[in-house]
Amino acid sequence: MKETLTNRQIAFVLFGVIVGYGVLSLPKNIAENAGTGGWFTLLIGTSIAIIFVYILTYLAYVHKNKTIYEYSNLLVGKFITYIFMIIYIIYFFMLFTMIIRMSCEAIKLTVLIKTPVWALCFSFLSVVYYAVIKRLGTIAKICEIYGLMIMVSAIIIHLSIFTHGKLINLRPFFVVEDISAYLKGTLTTVFPFLGIEILTIISFNKKENNKKIFKHIAWMIVFIGIFYILVVESCISVMGADSIIYYKDALISTIRRVDIKSLQFLERLDGIILTIWIMSILCTLFLEAYASIFLISKVFKKSNFKGLAFIVMILSFIVAQMPKSLDEVEQILEYISYVGIVTAGVIPTILFLITKVKKYDKKV
Repeated sequence: MKETLTNRQIAFVLFGVIVGYGVLSLPKNIAENAGTGGWFTLLIGTSIAIIFVYILTYLAYVHKNKTIYEYSNLLVGKFITYIFMIIYIIYFFMLFTMIIRMSCEAIKLTVLIKTPVWALCFSFLSVVYYAVIKRLGTIAKICEIYGLMIMVSAIIIHLSIFTHGKLINLRPFFVVEDISAYLKGTLTTVFPFLGIEILTIISFNKKENNKKIFKHIAWMIVFIGIFYILVVESCISVMGADSIIYYKDALISTIRRVDIKSLQFLERLDGIILTIWIMSILCTLFLEAYASIFLISKVFKKSNFKGLAFIVMILSFIVAQMPKSLDEVEQILEYISYVGIVTAGVIPTILFLITKVKKYDKKV
């Protein structure tokens, strides 16, 4: 079953899958590795993300109406394609499963203190299952609606936070001697930009997805980069780079220190932020879960999609309970981020180069 998405929907799908769990700890991670020059590190990370997004978009654009399973078969053959599919399936499955566990832990620590983690995982997976069986078109529409709400709400709140911050906390803006540290800190931007590989399972249509698709996607990545800078800088301006590194949920901790009089009608601003964050998490989970099930259905062509989705949800629930502590989950996510470099960068680059060598783009 092929579903066609518009250029705008694809851009919002990218926003939905990228902006998720990583935002919560982003200020801490950036401040820890790059200090007040984190904005520069994020700019480098954004530039790198745009390069790989271009490669992914190019592959889908050249190989019309095909996903990575089809054009990989065409370029490297069935055997290597199956190896690629195993990597992608495990990656997508583990990513959305561990994000569910981490999100449930964060919710339990902040608002639902007495609720068991397994109950929260079950609730998330129930919603994810319902969304996944409705397929990509429905998920894309959800990403459009949620995306607009998240963008507007988050920008207003973070600009308001700036009014309660201190400029001195953001200084020095840039230190030439620390360039090496800024470059090393780029590795911390890998996880926040994970999700661009979702383009591998989206097929482009000749009528809907013209050359403007490159601009739509590139501008969305630029927006996400600027949004990340806004989040990090607003948090550092309130708490300072030296203090924020001690808070894993740096975003929530910052919000709780701020009292915005113009938003007094929202008595618990942290609750609003948490609601927006959960919406972004759901978009990420919908897309990552759909990607894993979609690729499994490609490998096992005679399987029933809804049945596969049900089995994957059960397996995800079981695997999500296996880590005994938050530290174990964080370690698993760190390993997954390394695999993300392979799925978002290495494999697409290989296929991109083969496409160029075999001149498939010229044929199209």
